Amino acid sequence: MHTLTRAITIALASFASVSTAHAATYIVTSKTLSFDSSLAHRIEAAGGTITARLPQIGVAVVESADTGFADRAARAPGVRSAVYDYAFQSEDPEATGGVEPDYANPPASGDNDAFFNLQWGAQAIDVAGAWNQGYRGAGATVAVLDAGIACRHVDLASQILPDSASFVPGEGVCLSHNGVFNHGSHVAGIIAAADNGIGTIGVAPAAKILAVKVLSETTGGGSFAAIIQGIVYAADHGADVINMSLGVHGGLPVNGKGANDVSELVNATKRAVDYARARNALTIVAAGNDGFDLDHMSGVKICDSNGSCYVANLKAFPAELPNVLSISATAPIGWAKAPASTFLDNLASYSNYGTSAIDFAGPGGDAAYPGQENCTMARITRPCWVFDLVFAPGGYSAAGGSSYSWAAGTSMAAPHVAGVAALIIGKHGKMAPAEVERILRASADDLGKPGADPAYGSGRVNAARAVQL
Repeated sequence: MHTLTRAITIALASFASVSTAHAATYIVTSKTLSFDSSLAHRIEAAGGTITARLPQIGVAVVESADTGFADRAARAPGVRSAVYDYAFQSEDPEATGGVEPDYANPPASGDNDAFFNLQWGAQAIDVAGAWNQGYRGAGATVAVLDAGIACRHVDLASQILPDSASFVPGEGVCLSHNGVFNHGSHVAGIIAAADNGIGTIGVAPAAKILAVKVLSETTGGGSFAAIIQGIVYAADHGADVINMSLGVHGGLPVNGKGANDVSELVNATKRAVDYARARNALTIVAAGNDGFDLDHMSGVKICDSNGSCYVANLKAFPAELPNVLSISATAPIGWAKAPASTFLDNLASYSNYGTSAIDFAGPGGDAAYPGQENCTMARITRPCWVFDLVFAPGGYSAAGGSSYSWAAGTSMAAPHVAGVAALIIGKHGKMAPAEVERILRASADDLGKPGADPAYGSGRVNAARAVQL
């Protein structure tokens, strides 16, 4: 079986409370969408230290070394819940076949960037068709909630906004390790790698990236606190699109020990997504890489304090939260053997699917090609199946230079869609998310059965058609 990069995923085998040697971390949710100073004082009186207060959504991140804190805080007037902020240990991010750019010998290409010929995803969604109409995402800001970013990468340095931020304790937003694959850099490069005549080109190369670190660059581990804070931060710092190429491998627990606490954490995350949408930020999420038929998995009914209820399929968190777009992954099989004629839109073998769950599809890559023979493209020789993965910036080489990598997953599909959303916003200016969704839906290529279907949702996005509307 081929090695296949999956999305950064959250393994529940190490589901545990976030803590230091002396204190545990809690998510405290108020009964209303506010968290005023009076409520903060009550939480402190219960034995907690507030490390982040988000009055925009009625949530606070609190530390306490007192094992009785949660019970006391939950009984305080105005508090809906006080639960452990669970830590997630992700699977190790893995990349296949990384290369460094050969600046002296770029391939013949319709564009002068050395590796554009390796980007079959750009062909699949016709990004050149959008660029040729004059639309490249200028004016759009895409927040990448991920494991940081290679701030000095030649394709990314000019794209990163200065107010990028980290919510991972002890780690800055910029990648600090050489010679390793960085998931956040790969995702950001798919969206907005600069058209600089050097390496790859993002779907929206004139858009800007707000890098928001919510997962550790070394372990992929994270927490609900980081993700919730990251969403709110992105919304408050001008994000038009929020890309979350992350998910819980195998899903969150639906019942049993800890299930009620998980529901509270999911609800706090849902509040953050709703807040972002109210601030005109569209949230796009990877559908997940478990190969689940999400139409046949039961959801959990969660009601907020205002009486509004929704059903969350916790087997695809956060992909099935209300007000997010969930993206499945497509891929060719043997593209390097026949680049001009290979079908590019097979549902990837690992992608979650389901009419009830998938909103759109985007290029994600796969390793389904059965052969082991070599192919050569753009003067690079690798096993033919490698070229069916997605090629983008990968971080830094061992010597500290810019590197590129192949990877695959719904993690790679979501940023293709985020890039198309940025092209739309670049054309029209600040827009309500519902209007961006309408254009994405009207312009998508309707693959599979007519209308919405389990594999592609409303269709695989089409950049050239999107900017015509």
